[in-house]
Amino acid sequence: SFLFPLTLLRPLKMLRSALLLPLLLNGVAAFAPMSSASSSIQRCQSAATMMNQMSLEVVDEEGAAADPFDSYRPTSEQKVIAVKDTSIGSGYTVGDDNSQLLQIKFTSKFVDGKFTSNIKEFDVPSMVFKTGEQRCLPGLEEGLRGMQVGGKRRIRVPPNRGYGDNWYRGVVPPNSHLEFDVELMTVAQSAGEEFMMKLEQFGVARAFGATVCFAYLALSPILEKQGIGF
Repeated sequence: SFLFPLTLLRPLKMLRSALLLPLLLNGVAAFAPMSSASSSIQRCQSAATMMNQMSLEVVDEEGAAADPFDSYRPTSEQKVIAVKDTSIGSGYTVGDDNSQLLQIKFTSKFVDGKFTSNIKEFDVPSMVFKTGEQRCLPGLEEGLRGMQVGGKRRIRVPPNRGYGDNWYRGVVPPNSHLEFDVELMTVAQSAGEEFMMKLEQFGVARAFGATVCFAYLALSPILEKQGIGF
């Protein structure tokens, strides 16, 4: 009586296995990744990432600050100078001390383009001055800061840092924007260097003549008392 059910269970187990196997296979397939759909999604995500990077690069380029020298405009709104180095020097630096004796040479022209040639009166082969003594155009002196001996620089100066709304020597009209092409020749580092620079600027012959003149004026009273006349 117990053998009959056991013999019937074997076919039932085989039938259950046959029915469960497709279900298990379908379940595994349901959890397996879909290769074609996944690759399509990845391609879309990569394309979107590239577009975002490109848009960020464009924004960065557009948002980058323009060069102050190239963006300088000769208008009433322009209130600050602009500089551009054409050659970097290697000597002493302007601005290391509050008061420095400099020797520069420069040419100048108008920025607005009305006159393309240089201003002859501003073709200066040598100019010696001490910073901080207001002996130089404010915008020009400001533009020299940071220059090194032997360096060359272009300096654009608006009217408020130049000659303002007045004529200058009948050459520079009111409200003129000027561009200086400057070379820094020397920066004095001692009292002896300052004396030699001033002497060279004044001229040796002129200095000798002035010395003789002053000596004559100083000695004349003494010589007259001694009965010596010239």
